[in-house]
Amino acid sequence: MAEEDLTTPGTGNEALLAEIRETYRYYDDRWKDWRKERGTDMRYLSGDPWEEEDRKAREDANRPCISHDELTQYANQAINNVRQNKRGIKVTPQGNGASDKSAEFRMNHIRAIEYKSKAQGAYVTAFENMISGSYGFVRIGRRFVSNDASKKDASAFDQEITISAILNPDSVLYDPDCKEPDWSDAKKVIVVDPLPKAQFKAEYPHATVKDFGPEQMRIAPDWIADKTVVVAEYWRVETTRSRIYLLASGQVVDDLKKGQNAIKSRVIESKKVVQYITNGIEILDRNEQPGEYIPIVPFIGKEMWLTKANVSKRILLSLIRLARDPQMSLAYLCSQQMEEAGLTPKTPYVGYKGQFDSDQEAWENLTKVPRAYVEVDPLVEGANGAVLPLPRREPFTPNFQAYEVAKDSCRRAVQAAMGISPLPTAAQRNNEKSGVALQRIQGQAEIGSFHFLDKFNAALEFAGRIIDSWIEVVYDTEREITLRKPDESHQVVRANTPAPYLDPETQEQQQYTVASGDHDITISTGPSAESQRDAASDFLDLLVGNLANLPVAPPQAAKLLSIAIRMKQLGPLGDEMADIISPQQDGQQLPPQAQQAMQAQQQKLQQASQLIQLMHQEIGKLQQEKQAKILDNQYKMSIEKMRIDADIAKAEITTKAQSEAERQQFVRDAWNNLHDQAHELGLQVEDQAHERSMADQQHQQALEQQDQEHQGDLEQQDQAHQGAMEQQDQAQQGALEQQAQQAQQEPKE
Repeated sequence: MAEEDLTTPGTGNEALLAEIRETYRYYDDRWKDWRKERGTDMRYLSGDPWEEEDRKAREDANRPCISHDELTQYANQAINNVRQNKRGIKVTPQGNGASDKSAEFRMNHIRAIEYKSKAQGAYVTAFENMISGSYGFVRIGRRFVSNDASKKDASAFDQEITISAILNPDSVLYDPDCKEPDWSDAKKVIVVDPLPKAQFKAEYPHATVKDFGPEQMRIAPDWIADKTVVVAEYWRVETTRSRIYLLASGQVVDDLKKGQNAIKSRVIESKKVVQYITNGIEILDRNEQPGEYIPIVPFIGKEMWLTKANVSKRILLSLIRLARDPQMSLAYLCSQQMEEAGLTPKTPYVGYKGQFDSDQEAWENLTKVPRAYVEVDPLVEGANGAVLPLPRREPFTPNFQAYEVAKDSCRRAVQAAMGISPLPTAAQRNNEKSGVALQRIQGQAEIGSFHFLDKFNAALEFAGRIIDSWIEVVYDTEREITLRKPDESHQVVRANTPAPYLDPETQEQQQYTVASGDHDITISTGPSAESQRDAASDFLDLLVGNLANLPVAPPQAAKLLSIAIRMKQLGPLGDEMADIISPQQDGQQLPPQAQQAMQAQQQKLQQASQLIQLMHQEIGKLQQEKQAKILDNQYKMSIEKMRIDADIAKAEITTKAQSEAERQQFVRDAWNNLHDQAHELGLQVEDQAHERSMADQQHQQALEQQDQEHQGDLEQQDQAHQGAMEQQDQAQQGALEQQAQQAQQEPKE
């Protein structure tokens, strides 16, 4: 049966129109409760939780009707978390010729589509609708790259994929019988757009029906009103079933010919997506779409199934749905508190008539104007002549404390219903000041709403599958395609070329083919680009601060500093600074031969730098050895001097002592003096030994690191130095012995 012409207005299939009207009524009935609950959610978030009749009753009685918002801050916390940590569609190869390179090309292409379409705004809008009212939607579409009428070549028919937000989620009637968690198995979707009748005539001048009378309203009462007519997109997945056969040769055919025998057969389904534009009376347009998914992506909140009277019913929950009751309780308490505050008397003093006559003006303004005193007229009771008491003030204290306790309970109930941890107390903030502690507090606040983030990721993954299935159809000609890399840089490439071409940027042969195998779609939930830039900036600060301690040659250090300045993205002045430190040859990348030569020169410079460091170590080692020798000689001279001083002291003891008591006292003083000198000398010896030990250790380490090529020269230097030191020691030893002999030959007193 040939397909009827549905592209010409007025020739629509009546069976299809009847299906559309019936589907509209069914979907509208199923979505009625979800829309009603969403409307209540939005009323609460807009600061008006009161039902219309309750508000009217209070306003008619001049009673307060207020609400302190506790919901918006927590909803914004979840929404802004997505704003700060943007998700990205990730592509991985699955086979049929796909590779890591083709997956990277497709992922960069999708990232460029998202950037040009401002898709992050569309994603956040849908997520905000999901958080606020339990559902939101994003549209995947196509548009012509250029509308320039002067273009007369094939590029005038080039299209590109777009991603746009559906601002009013109530304009979408999605298939309510979906079974998949991401609702990707939808069979039909309706997107409605009520138009004034005059606008409809202007936008659809070729429509058969332009004046909608009673007959049209009878046929489509849900579509036509007094002043408006509903124009809807009716999306339908049309399935065609066929049987395929496997022959003994391994060949698969659609139809068996005479003489062919099949060893297996099965029924397969072929799907195509068709969009119909209709007003319920006629088909205004028909468009086939790529892929097998309806390109309206649902962002659905928490789903629950509730069974009543043996009937299971699907429930969609927003983040604030279960927090509405405590929010309403808080509104009642706030209104009651304000009402009770309004009951405070405006004239708080009570007295007898006539007591306020003399100072009437002061008494009338007593609650407004501060006064040092006011006067009252004394009144005498007629019976016994007693003076009546002074005016008194009737005490009235509003019960604010009890209301504050009750309001705090409502606020915590709001937090519990939304899965939000209470904010840290002042003591916690004083005790937990580290960044790790603050991140943990933030993480606890995010866990309560993570199931919404998980649904958000599933919706983005579904959107990625739709875009991936469209790419090979939309970008099927030889054309220029913009790629956007993870570092947010752009690259324009030539795709679908019959042969490889020389890439002007990389100077390499490249060939980008859009239809390059099967790929899988996942969602990257790692740090956002901004978070990665912050982490990179912190690392660069650490790198630059420790650049002098890195084991690199000066040219390499200059190159690292130049790269760090460029990564900081300081603008033209920063680029100029980087060029001064490490020029880039007029922004052009050096040829491979020049790069190899530069690398060889850098290696030579690095080797020379290491040799200079070894020479400095050898010089330091020789200086340490010389210092150790000097300390050793000083130690020997000190010992010899002490021996001579001891001999002289003995001589003085034997010659100068006249009596036993004087001799003992003299010996005692000499002994103490020698003991103090020996103690000081012992401390010096320990210090010298420690210094000598440290010098030996450093010397040993230097010897282990010394290059084998310089070992012979160093040994010769060591021998020459050792001979000079031994000669010096022998000369000093001879001088000391000569002095000792002269001291012994002197006549004793």
